Amino acid sequence: MMPLIALMIAAQALAGAPAAPACRPAQLRLSLDGKDGDFNGMSHAGTEVSIRNTGADCTLPALPTIQFRDSRGRVLPAARRAPAGMHPGPVMLPLRLAGGHRATTDLRWVAGPVFPHNRSARAASIVVKIGAGTVRVPTMAVLYGETGKSIGFEQSPLHAEEGMAAGEPA
Repeated sequence: MMPLIALMIAAQALAGAPAAPACRPAQLRLSLDGKDGDFNGMSHAGTEVSIRNTGADCTLPALPTIQFRDSRGRVLPAARRAPAGMHPGPVMLPLRLAGGHRATTDLRWVAGPVFPHNRSARAASIVVKIGAGTVRVPTMAVLYGETGKSIGFEQSPLHAEEGMAAGEPA
């Protein structure tokens, strides 16, 4: 019963907040953090993608579209895997990102030849689609998957982090 009351209170608080416009690529900056190897092990690798808002308050989708691209800018055959038992998945509300603050999502992928028939793809950048535009950050990653199938990766929903004033270094 208590979780239901907490959800009702949270919904009322959100209903009273003025709507923020969608974020624009020009106001966002991406960075990566491997968390000192926390994502690595058991043939897996990953990174935290940080999206900093350098402009006015805006909103981002809870699960923005992520692409891995090669050194020529071509989209690699990698797709987000839906969590087990989440088909089509829960409804996720957009994330309001205050100016100067950041949101993060964790990405994880298979980083070794563990399949009976392997395929690999070398990523030179991670791209986040924002509306009709994109924001990118360089990376050096090798993703593995099974031959004949899309290479999968896991992506957590965005969550807001404590921010800094706009214009300060990340």
